[in-house]
Amino acid sequence: MKFAATAAICAAALLPGLSQAQIYMCKDASGRTITSDRPIPECADRSIREYGKSGTFKRDIPPPLTAEEKEKQKQEEERKKAQDAAAKEQKRADNAILARYRSEADIETARKRALSNVEEQKKREAATLANAEAHLKKVQADIDARKAKQEKPPGDQNRTLDDAQRSVDDSKKRMQDQDAEIAGINAKFDATLKRFRELNTGNAAK
Repeated sequence: MKFAATAAICAAALLPGLSQAQIYMCKDASGRTITSDRPIPECADRSIREYGKSGTFKRDIPPPLTAEEKEKQKQEEERKKAQDAAAKEQKRADNAILARYRSEADIETARKRALSNVEEQKKREAATLANAEAHLKKVQADIDARKAKQEKPPGDQNRTLDDAQRSVDDSKKRMQDQDAEIAGINAKFDATLKRFRELNTGNAAK
């Protein structure tokens, strides 16, 4: 550092009027030291040292970022931006939980209320499925009886059987969807309860 500062002072003395300006110093591609009172074009892609009027070191000016470094910097900025957005969203969600629920009992009451409609729909669908399965069984029994008697089946027999099977399948699919909805509701309230406990533990620690 002392040598560089001395070199800068000497350069200031050698260059007319340089003592009244900033001093820039760098090494070009061939290793030659260049000193100037303004930014140096030959070192546009290299590190430059800047000195004050008296030759006192002020700062290192780093070289421009490479394409790879720029891409890495961009990715880091995007990652930080995503983290900040996630933190902001988490804070908003936390405030909503604390504003809505005063106790764990409040959360369980809300859970039961959210589940009640779906569970009622599932009960009705279970009755619908039972009727559809009974109808399918009856249609199949009628077909089997005709076959046993070697009677000619009605022309729409296959369509009737297909319709009955489709009703059973559709009803089962709706019940599967309702089971998935119930699981989703429980998962949501489980997460809310867990976060509510974490927030209250943190507040108690303060």
